[in-house]
Amino acid sequence: MNKKILLALSIAVVAIAAVGTVSAFDLGALFGFPADQHVTMDGENFTIPGTMKEELNASVNGTEKDYVVFKSKEYGKRYLNDTNYININISDYNTSDLDDNMVNFMNGTSKDVSGVKGYLYHDDYGYTYTYNKGSKVIAVQSDNEKLIGPVIA
Repeated sequence: MNKKILLALSIAVVAIAAVGTVSAFDLGALFGFPADQHVTMDGENFTIPGTMKEELNASVNGTEKDYVVFKSKEYGKRYLNDTNYININISDYNTSDLDDNMVNFMNGTSKDVSGVKGYLYHDDYGYTYTYNKGSKVIAVQSDNEKLIGPVIA
């Protein structure tokens, strides 16, 4: 009787460990799809589809911009695949005085995307979603509006 209980507990422990191991990986990778990429820029986290590759020569990492009234640091990355693109741009103004006009610099439509309040703008080149987080204005651009939400989620 004790051997049966011990065997059942052993099987349960192995099953729990196996489920935990599988859940630690992207399930898409389990079925042959590339895992999503988790990217951090200026302390902000983004998720890029695994099918997209970074265009390295388009990266900006803390370049200082000196405007007449204020200074900012600029960060940016661009990702591509055969059909779509995603651009992420961060302007860190090092101030808490961001007003709505700075966040909505393209006169978009107020919208919540993935629980983040911001502005969506659409033109011939695609969609741009801008929002602020502290002293930063963050813009996520893509030719496919459906790709924006998962990037900032």
